[in-house]
Amino acid sequence: METDLFDFAYIPDWYGQLEELEGMVLPEPWQFKRPSIETKNQDTPILERYIHIIFRKQSIDYNSAKEKEEAAKYFHIEKECACFHTGLYTERYKAIYAFFDRNKRRESMLDWYFRGFCDEVSPRLKYIEPLPERPHYHVTGRGASFNPDWPIRVKVEHILGDEENMGRIPYRIRRAKNLPLLLETAVELARRKAVIEPGIVVPQGYQGRIQYLLPVYLTNMKKPDLAMTLSVMSFSLIGKQKYNNRTNHLKYRNKHKQILYSMLKL
Repeated sequence: METDLFDFAYIPDWYGQLEELEGMVLPEPWQFKRPSIETKNQDTPILERYIHIIFRKQSIDYNSAKEKEEAAKYFHIEKECACFHTGLYTERYKAIYAFFDRNKRRESMLDWYFRGFCDEVSPRLKYIEPLPERPHYHVTGRGASFNPDWPIRVKVEHILGDEENMGRIPYRIRRAKNLPLLLETAVELARRKAVIEPGIVVPQGYQGRIQYLLPVYLTNMKKPDLAMTLSVMSFSLIGKQKYNNRTNHLKYRNKHKQILYSMLKL
C-alpha cells in the first residue's frame, strides 16, 4: 500500500476534517507559538503533520508485516473499507480512527475515499473486528515503566469483601448495587487515561518486586478517589488493594516518595 496519505485516498475538505478532529480529541495545542515558516494550515498545523506521520508509520509497518494477522494490527484493509488507529483519544478516552471506503468518484483514480475520523464505538466500525491497534514505538529497556497495554484483572471480591477497603470507597456510591461494575469500569478508564498520561502511574518497590499505583476515578475525572496497587503476574496486571488518595493529584504525580508514604500509612 502507499505510504503517503494523499496517494492512498481522495480526501475532501482536508482542513475541515482536521478541524472536526480537533474538536474530538483531548485538548492539545495544535498550533506553533512562533512558526518559523508560514503554512497554509494556520489552525492545526501540528495535528496535520502528526496524522501524516502516523499514517506513514502504520502503512510502512503494514507493508513490512509477514502475516496477514500481524498486518491487521497496523491497518485494516478489506473489501469495501479501511481504517487505522490515529493514536489519539476523545475526552472519554475512546480511541479515534481514520476511516475510508472505496472511492467511486470518476475524477479520481485513487482506490480509497476518506470519510472522516470517528471513535471506536462509531457505527462505521461495527463490522471491523478486531480493530487496528494503537501505534507503538519499540523501546528497549523499559525497566520499571508501566505498560498500559497490559490487561488488568481486578480482584473485585477481595476488594469489596474487605471492610477496611469498603470504608475507603466514597460514601455516596458505597451501597450502589452496580458497585463491582463501577469499580471495574473505573479501573479500565484509568488504564486508558494512563495511555495518554503515563505519569499518573507511580512505580514502587514491594518485597523485591515492582508494583504500580494506579489512580482510580470513581466520582470525579479530575481528582482520583483511590489508588489501586497493581502487581505484574505473567505480563498482566492484577489489582490487589486500594488506598485513599487525600492528596493533591499534582503532588501524587511529581513527588512519588512523599505521597506513597502517606497513602501506605492510611
